[in-house]
Amino acid sequence: MASNTSVLSIVGGATFALLVTVSLVLAYTYLTTLFKYELDVRKHPDHGSKIQVAQHPPLVPYAIPGLGSTISFSNQNIGVFWRWLRTQAERYQQDAFSIMLSGTRTHFIFSEAGISAAFRSRQLSRARLDQQLGTNVLGMSKADSLKAFPYDIDEKEKSTTARIHSEHLLTPNAVNSLTSKFMEVFLQRLDSDRSLDKGVEIDLYDWLWQNIFRSSTTALCGAKLLEMHPDFDKDYQTWEDGMLGMLFGTPRLFASESYAARDSAVSKLEKWLEAGYASSTGNQEDLDWEPNFGAKVVRKRHAFYKQQGLSVHAQAGFDLIFLAGILSNATPATGWLLLHILSPTSDPKFHPTIMNELRSCQRPDGSVDISVLTRLPLLNSAFHEILRLYVDLLVVRQVDSSVAIGHHYVKQGEQVMAPSWMTHRNPAFFADPEVFDPERFLKRDEETGKLGYSATGLGGKYFPFGGGHYMCPGRTFAKQEVLGSVAVLLLNFDIEFVEFAKRDGKQPVGIDKDATGFPGLKKGYAGNQVVGIEGDMRVRIKRKNHIR
Repeated sequence: MASNTSVLSIVGGATFALLVTVSLVLAYTYLTTLFKYELDVRKHPDHGSKIQVAQHPPLVPYAIPGLGSTISFSNQNIGVFWRWLRTQAERYQQDAFSIMLSGTRTHFIFSEAGISAAFRSRQLSRARLDQQLGTNVLGMSKADSLKAFPYDIDEKEKSTTARIHSEHLLTPNAVNSLTSKFMEVFLQRLDSDRSLDKGVEIDLYDWLWQNIFRSSTTALCGAKLLEMHPDFDKDYQTWEDGMLGMLFGTPRLFASESYAARDSAVSKLEKWLEAGYASSTGNQEDLDWEPNFGAKVVRKRHAFYKQQGLSVHAQAGFDLIFLAGILSNATPATGWLLLHILSPTSDPKFHPTIMNELRSCQRPDGSVDISVLTRLPLLNSAFHEILRLYVDLLVVRQVDSSVAIGHHYVKQGEQVMAPSWMTHRNPAFFADPEVFDPERFLKRDEETGKLGYSATGLGGKYFPFGGGHYMCPGRTFAKQEVLGSVAVLLLNFDIEFVEFAKRDGKQPVGIDKDATGFPGLKKGYAGNQVVGIEGDMRVRIKRKNHIR
C-alpha cells in the first residue's frame, strides 16, 4: 500500500512539475513577445515624412511557441479576428501587423498603398501555397502538386493556366459563350419545374444553390458529369465547407467528413475524365461546348494537364478547384443580392427600381440582353456592394526574397496577406461600412448627367477578386452569372416574401422590426471569399408565364 502511495506521489509530483514548466514557458513567451510588441507599435513610421525606413510590422504577442496566434486567427466567427485587429490598428495608428501562424511569420497589410505595392511586387508569389493546396485540399501527391503548380514554366514553349484563362475565359467571346450556355441550362431547369406554374413555397437560397450549381457545372464541365454522378453536389458542398480547414492542415482525424467528401468528389471526377477521354473523337477541339467536357477552357486545361504529365487523380483534383473558383463565389453572391432585393427590411424603393432597370434589358422574346444588363447602374452598384460587404478574401503571397512593401519590410520565407475584410469595412475608405448601401457605387457623369456606376480608382481599398498577376480569372463570367440569374428570376417569376427561416427550413424564425431574422454570416475560416449564408428566406414563387 505504501509502495502504491509512493508511486502515485511521484507521478503526481512529475505532473505538477510538468504543468509548472509548461506554464512558465507560456508565460515567458507571452511576456517577451508582449514587451517587444509594445516597443514596436510605438515606433510606427511617420506617414507624412518623405524619408522612411521600412520596418517589420509589429508582431502580435502570443503564448504558445510554434503555434503562435493560429488559434485566435482560426476563429470561425467571421470578422471577430479582423475587428480585434482593427482596434489595435486604431489604438497604435498602424496599417500592418504580423502574427506567428503555424510557425511562419505572417504579415497582414491593410493600407491602400501597402496592398497596391504587394500586388505589384515581383518578390512575392504563391506557388508554395498553391502546392500546399494541391496536396492538402485536392489530394494530389507532392510530385503531381509540383507539376500542377510549377515555380516557373517557359511560357514561350509551353501552355500555362494563366494563358489558357486569358484566351478562353477572359476574352469577350469566351465569357459570352460560357454565359450563354449557363443561361440556357438555367432556363431549361426552371422551365422543367412544373411546380412553379401554380406557385410553391421554397427556401430561396437552398433552392437557388441547387439550380445554379447544376447549371454552372453543366456549362463548365458538360452534361456527362452530373449524368454519371447526380449526387456530386453533396460531396462538393461538404468538401467546400471544409476546404480552408484542410488548407491550413487540419488533421483528417478532426475533419474526417471533409476529407471523405474530397476523396469521393475526386474519385467521381476521375471516372468522368476517364469516360470522356475514352469517348473523345478528337474533332471537338474548336467547339465552344460539348457534352463530355463542356466549355473550351476546360478542354484546354486538360491539354495542360497532359503536358505536365499529371496523373488522372491529380487532374480530377485540379478540375475540382477550378469548378470551385467559379461556384464558391458566384452562388452566395447571387443569394446575398436576391436576399437584399426581396427583403422587407430593405429600402422600399430598392426592389421596384431594380425591376424598372431589369425591364430595360429584356428583349421582345423575353430573353435578357447581357450587354445591357452589365451596365445597369443600380443593379451593378448593388452587386459591387455585395462584394464589398460579404467578401472575406485573403490575398496570400509567400516572400521569395526580402523586400520593402511600401514602408513595410518583409523577409524571405515569410508570408504576406492582404485581408479584404479590413479594407472593405474600413470607415476611412467607406462611410457606414457595416451597412448595405446599394447606391454606394453609383456615379453621375458631370458632363452628361447620366447615372452610372463605378468601382474603379479604388486601388488597394477594394479588391474582391484579388489583384496583380493572380486576379481571379473567372471574375467576368461570375459577374454575368450572378446578374443573369437575378434577372431571369425577377423578370419571369413573382416572388413573395413569407418569412426568414433557418437554413434547413424546419424552424421559421419570423420577421420583426429589428430585422433580426435576416440571414447572417455562415461560420468559416478567414479567407472564405464570398461568405456563406447562415439562414434562409422562405418565399412563394410563381411563374409569370412560360419561359422561352
